[in-house]
Amino acid sequence: MLKLLIVDDEPIIVGGLRHMIMAERSLFTQVDCAYDAFEALERMDCESYDLMITDIQMPEMDGLALIREAQLRQMQRFVILSGYDVFDYARQAMRMGVEDYLLKPIQHRELFEVLNRQAIEIMAANKDEPASPPALQAAELPVISKFKAYVQEHYMHDLALEEVASHLGMHPNYFCSVLKRETGMTFVHYLNSVKIERAKELLVHPQQPTVEQVARSVGYESIRHFYKVFKQFTTHTPGTYKTAVMGEAERSTR
Repeated sequence: MLKLLIVDDEPIIVGGLRHMIMAERSLFTQVDCAYDAFEALERMDCESYDLMITDIQMPEMDGLALIREAQLRQMQRFVILSGYDVFDYARQAMRMGVEDYLLKPIQHRELFEVLNRQAIEIMAANKDEPASPPALQAAELPVISKFKAYVQEHYMHDLALEEVASHLGMHPNYFCSVLKRETGMTFVHYLNSVKIERAKELLVHPQQPTVEQVARSVGYESIRHFYKVFKQFTTHTPGTYKTAVMGEAERSTR
């Protein structure tokens, strides 16, 4: 089964691409979507993709920066998608090993020529790879406790799955499966849950730190990303959460 990740900050583009690919029953049988680079990297932390199609122009982190981050996660195949016919983008992408560059509006025939060629090359490369070693065995519940303690101590840093798995003496993929089974959460979801719980405490701290200070203190360099994750976990923005909690506290003291 070949897995594809589509990344674009325009939901219409993402939905249209996914529908087009799934309707044609391409060789990519799993097609996932992300609406910015941060969400794409979160997906890659616990999912291995064979190919990524990414837009160039995205807020906070563009497609080329995303590709560089993905390459650090051992991803190798990318297709650049852009509405801008600028040779400099293509030249930078080629220097990074990207072979295919599609322009919006996407031409159906060109898209499937690229996907079919990529799929054939991926399957040929996979046949030449040695078999993966068996998953490491470990006492799983103590490992989860150790993981939680490590996250509590280091959540404010840029924690990577590989770093945590190495600390626990486990293969990253195997650790992901253990964590999912024991907690019902992915690595990124659990890490974000710890960050957001701490952020909620800081937002109503008597010293009244700003939202930007809170975001950085729990490990979010991008304020936009912090707002997005906070709302996913609480259904509030940081500001409305702070107002609601402090207002309730004030009413209870009357």
